[in-house]
Amino acid sequence: MFRKCFAIVMLLALLCTLVPVSLGAAEESYEDATLTFSLPSGFYPEPQELEITCSVEDSLIYYTTDGSMPTEDSQILDYTLELGDTTDLPNVLSAIGGVCPDELYIPEQNVMKAHVIRAMAWLPDDTYTPVYSATYWIGADREELYGTMPVVSLMMEYDDLMGYENGIYILGKAYDDYMAEDGRKLDAWDYPANYQIRGREGERPVAVEFLPFEGEGFSMDMGIRIKGGASRSYNSKSLRLIAREEYGQKAITYPVFEDNLRDDGTGIVEKYKSITLRAGGNDVRFAVIRDPLIQKLAEGMRFTSQASRPCALFINGEFWGIKTITEEYSDNYIQYNHGVDNKNVIIMKNGELEEGEEEDVLLWEEMYDFITQNDMSDPANYAAACEMLAMEELMDLAAMHLYIYNKDGIFENNNWQMWRAREVDETNPVADGKWRFLSYDTDFSSGVYDGGKTHTTDNISPVLLDEVEHEHRHTALLVRALWQNEDFRRGMLTSLCDARNIHFDANRFAEVFATFRADYEPYMPETFRRFGPNWVAGWANEYYTQKLDEINVFFGGRYKSFIWLMKKVFALSEPYDVTVLANDTAKGSVTLNGTPLDAFLTRTQGFVGMYFPETPVTLTATPAEGATFTGWLAEGCTLEDPTAATIQVTVSEAVTLTAQFE
Repeated sequence: MFRKCFAIVMLLALLCTLVPVSLGAAEESYEDATLTFSLPSGFYPEPQELEITCSVEDSLIYYTTDGSMPTEDSQILDYTLELGDTTDLPNVLSAIGGVCPDELYIPEQNVMKAHVIRAMAWLPDDTYTPVYSATYWIGADREELYGTMPVVSLMMEYDDLMGYENGIYILGKAYDDYMAEDGRKLDAWDYPANYQIRGREGERPVAVEFLPFEGEGFSMDMGIRIKGGASRSYNSKSLRLIAREEYGQKAITYPVFEDNLRDDGTGIVEKYKSITLRAGGNDVRFAVIRDPLIQKLAEGMRFTSQASRPCALFINGEFWGIKTITEEYSDNYIQYNHGVDNKNVIIMKNGELEEGEEEDVLLWEEMYDFITQNDMSDPANYAAACEMLAMEELMDLAAMHLYIYNKDGIFENNNWQMWRAREVDETNPVADGKWRFLSYDTDFSSGVYDGGKTHTTDNISPVLLDEVEHEHRHTALLVRALWQNEDFRRGMLTSLCDARNIHFDANRFAEVFATFRADYEPYMPETFRRFGPNWVAGWANEYYTQKLDEINVFFGGRYKSFIWLMKKVFALSEPYDVTVLANDTAKGSVTLNGTPLDAFLTRTQGFVGMYFPETPVTLTATPAEGATFTGWLAEGCTLEDPTAATIQVTVSEAVTLTAQFE
């Protein structure tokens, strides 16, 4: 009705003028019409006034303040918006229960809020501008609340998130239907619920704002889904954000992760098809950081791992906890990181085709069947297997899973992904047709459910050496079949040593863990007060500190015990220290078994790791530009050629090897 009246008034005003209207003006297009917000999204210490203007005169601006899309039924903007203090506004979404089957938790205090303003203009030609969105925190100190981490603001329809029939975050109608029709008690993660809906059926539109502490961020429309397996049933859930052309843009064209180098070494990753706002998986009610911490420590191992960073998340202006922004694997990820055309990418996930054509499954089955149904101790069979599978990636991934005591990984036939290029591209070394590995979801590890006290447990024998029955297509059978080959066995034993000595080295762990602790510890307690559990909310600070300490317990104890566990399980000889030094780190570098030792060689003691006579080490010295490598100074062993840049050393006592540069 309003629009009809408005149109009549405009027409009368036009007829009352004496200015002739040209044909060109009557056909004027407003395709480029824009809205302008007088304030950028962000944090403001004092109340503000917000003006929203349209580039086209005589337009009408509709707006909302609850995250929903503006429509003709929304409020009409005919004045400046007053943005008052948001630090103690009443809870709306946070006051809703029914998101978890085994616990009702509603925060007692008001969570942090922001103003979310969404607006569009009705133009004189009866068309509309796109919807513009912005978020404002008034009276809040951003650095005090969230440090320097980015803030992510999501805006979406209430019904899409919390609606009884369509809401993807709640138990909802799907749960009630099950309880009415069946009602049997199940494990919490097995109950049918709205949040269990997968794929496009469970995707909803969302407006996304990414606000870094400094510099420009991005704002775009995307799709949102619930992400995860059992963790979908928790109060705090992981969310997947997906770019699609139908929402406006095919990809996020922004360096979401600082210093995230492409795996092909050609620069920073600046394009992402999708990202995950990860709640923590199995670690969500504990330290939260296990997976991103482990993946950071695993950088440099010979498989693909995910970049991540913490963020403060808001949905429709309400604090939704500290999440970990995490890279999302897809065919686009392989293209953006490895330079392989996404149409040439196949991904298998937990035995199912994730990306590719249906017939591509046969390529994976061919590899799996050949390895598990043939004698891998035969050098010819093993050589053929090496043409199908990137052995060094499997060795390192299996070694990492064993070292961190992952109870939900490849040895349990879960949380594994393999990818390959369908057609070989000789110009790209990873597009060689071999199956390669993607690491993710490592959080059911490092003693997450037992206080970190399982660091001395033998988790190797049960999955690798003991007689066990496995289901068809179980990934553990790949490793067990290949274990029969002497070269694979030696390589994996070396990978186990490298995991302990290099990637999870005690000093390196302490440095990386301290960074994660500083990034999360001051801010995570508020997330526990937002999402519970009930018995934690009242002492969230002390609780979270305790859970972080438990990670330290596991990895500190694992470093001390793992070599001796290996010696016992594999009946190996006595291990010895291998010390690697460089006389001048400015003039050259050293790799050990292919891994750069730069960070170790700057320490006074250099690199020190324990290896067995059965696990020879390979060292390579590389001079810097303008410098020369003159040879190795060896103590505790005799080198066949001390001037060779690459040497292999089999230990029979403690050795020290110093690379000489001039």
